[in-house]
Amino acid sequence: METTDPMIKKKSTSATSNSPMLWKVLAIVFIVISIALLIALIVVATKRQKSDEHPDKSQANQTSHGAASVESCADGMTSSSKDPPKSAEVFDDLSVDEITAVRDYLLKQAALNLTEFAKATVASSYIYSIQLLPPSKDEVLDYLDNDGAKPERKAIAVVFHGATDPPVVREYIVSPPASPAKHVVRTIPGGQNDSVPFNARPFDFTLEFGALDQAIISGASQKLYKLMYESYDGYTYCATSGKCLQFLFTAPMGFTGEDRYSWIFFIRGDAIGQYLNPIDLMILVDHGGSDISKWNILEVIYNNQTFDTIDELVAKYNNNTITKISIKTPKGEDALFSSYERRGDPQPSKPMRGPKLYEPDGQRYTVNGRHVSYMSWSFDFRMDTYSGIQIYDIKFNGERIVYELSLQEAAATYTGYYPVPSWNNFLDGAWGMGKSSYEMVRGVDCPDTATFFDLVHMFGIGKPQTFRNAVCVFELNTGIPLRRHYDNNFVNGYKFYGGMANQVLILRTVATVYNYDYVFDFIFYQNGVIEVKISASGYIFGAFYDSNMDPYAYKLHEHFTSGTHDHLINYKVDLDVGGRKNSYETIEIGIENITERWFPGPARRRVQKVLKRSVKKSELEAAFKYNFDKPMYLNFFNDAKKNRMGVKKGYRIQLGSMLKQLYPEDWIITPIFSWSLYQMAVTKYKANETQSSSIYNQMSPTVPQLDFRDYLMDDDAILNEDLVAWVTIGVMHVPHSEDLPNTATAANSAHFFIRPFNYFDQDPSIGSTNAILITPTGADPYTFTGQKVERYGTPVGPQCVPKEHKTVFKGVYG
Repeated sequence: METTDPMIKKKSTSATSNSPMLWKVLAIVFIVISIALLIALIVVATKRQKSDEHPDKSQANQTSHGAASVESCADGMTSSSKDPPKSAEVFDDLSVDEITAVRDYLLKQAALNLTEFAKATVASSYIYSIQLLPPSKDEVLDYLDNDGAKPERKAIAVVFHGATDPPVVREYIVSPPASPAKHVVRTIPGGQNDSVPFNARPFDFTLEFGALDQAIISGASQKLYKLMYESYDGYTYCATSGKCLQFLFTAPMGFTGEDRYSWIFFIRGDAIGQYLNPIDLMILVDHGGSDISKWNILEVIYNNQTFDTIDELVAKYNNNTITKISIKTPKGEDALFSSYERRGDPQPSKPMRGPKLYEPDGQRYTVNGRHVSYMSWSFDFRMDTYSGIQIYDIKFNGERIVYELSLQEAAATYTGYYPVPSWNNFLDGAWGMGKSSYEMVRGVDCPDTATFFDLVHMFGIGKPQTFRNAVCVFELNTGIPLRRHYDNNFVNGYKFYGGMANQVLILRTVATVYNYDYVFDFIFYQNGVIEVKISASGYIFGAFYDSNMDPYAYKLHEHFTSGTHDHLINYKVDLDVGGRKNSYETIEIGIENITERWFPGPARRRVQKVLKRSVKKSELEAAFKYNFDKPMYLNFFNDAKKNRMGVKKGYRIQLGSMLKQLYPEDWIITPIFSWSLYQMAVTKYKANETQSSSIYNQMSPTVPQLDFRDYLMDDDAILNEDLVAWVTIGVMHVPHSEDLPNTATAANSAHFFIRPFNYFDQDPSIGSTNAILITPTGADPYTFTGQKVERYGTPVGPQCVPKEHKTVFKGVYG
């Protein structure tokens, strides 16, 4: 139907007549919008690129959540290197520049006759390691507490003098490391000598390993080529890819510092999880001294048969006068038994992300260099190249609780029928446990929110190396309340509910000492408690299996097992409770059998618990071996400091994972880790008793450089003295099929607590604003018409978008 409305005709005519102008306007608008969109896309892409490059700082300003816009989570407390704390440089590890300066200075000292590492051999004198020599406690506290002189930074260099006659090992103190001007020979802790025997030195995986290959293994394997090829499914000793065998060795290497010999054994080098792929061939090698031309083979084992020489074995093999073996390589799915490739039923059935940690109000701790502050806690930390992580000057509410809390040693002693694994008795310090803290993965090894730290070491190489993201610190909600109570009215409800989430700060590093991965945690609770924990993962140490191993282990795979072993970890805890003058007591929870006091009638007996306090007067009296018939509190207290109830302030050590050392004291390897004879020992602080173990103990078991029992034999008085506790924890491990491919941390951990004992007037966490108190608000106690929820100012407002932390793992160091 045709319209005749004049207004319509007018509008239509007008629109038609103005259409060229309209299209021009629309075109301009379209161009402007397109340019704006292009700019927006460039900005977003740039931000995404920066986010990928700097994942710790990445965050979107806003994101949609339903119909609403949600802000990104706040940054929280800032961390910076500005205005360094007073402790800066006192505990800080040496920098790359300092290590380099010390190295170059020593190389210029003609009297030392040192060779650059790149040109050195076992017969050379060369620098093996350089690291910080921590200042003495007296110097540090005089500086921190009394404004005394700042302790001079010093470096310690371990030098293998293979070129001297006789060859020896010496340590040199060099200062100042930034611009070295002097050096002195160090008196080595333990034996108090200025040198140790050359054969007691730690194994050098670069030079000594190469020398073993050159002097012994290459020549022997050439003679054994046919035997290897036929016995081990085509595997031979070679340096290329493919079916190549690699060699490893046992430790200790000998019985004293005057000899050095090892059982060499072989693994399939191309296997994923090579430690789980050993073969049965073993060679006993004498590699003592620095003249490799004198190194020689002492014995050979093949298929449980012994031979004096390689030539004897080869001749009998070729003459078919021995029993031969054929070990097939696992194939197909079976070959995955030692790998991390996913297999089995998917869990969950549909891939889904697990719970994530985020910080709605941002980070609640600060980091300044190696100085960390969290709630009432503060501390500094460093990493000893050999023994591992060390924490200093631990304070709560500004009061020093622990001067030094440090990892000292980790031991693992094995059993078995064959030399491997029966002669495996490892002290991980000698193998560079501190240097073995490699890069950790964000979101797995540490939460997404963690702060990471790099480490620098010079160990068994000619220059300092940087180990990226090797330590982390983070706050964690443990998922269990720190304290809580539901106060029942015993009629129909409650009088109040009070609780507080258990939020802690964790300092963590993971040391991968060849096959094992040790997760070392130091956990700081808001009620003044410190938990020290170690969790084991990684690969068990593989050994060849046949029925001879049945008394010592279980068969885990074809031709494969792992000997029963223990893990013993020793820590140093230098407690300063209210100052340096402390005493130590045990509080036994004993039993008394008394006449009933309160019931009328015939006399009755009452058996009940009673506290039996015993203040220890000397070091030998304080050496502690746990007796389940006499449970005890182990308390360090200050005679001059009392809480408001007049009770002496104390901190006690609570052992959560005790393990008895099973070997007798006169067994040949016991002296190298005699600290393991005690669950805890207490000594008077001495400037020359800084460590419980030595890197030279590993290779000289019967005559160790440092026998911890010597610390106790002088039996010093320990009443009102500066005291040090030496704590040993551990686990026993009988390897089982669930250890394949890896040991899991669950149920493979050990720990102890350092906890207040009448130190505070009340639980210090009562001051936390993260607590919650809920009370009913009805007209009477039994009518619940409402409730009051007190959060003490803690925000409960809108949600925020967690920062996006991209996983950036390089896995390399240098």
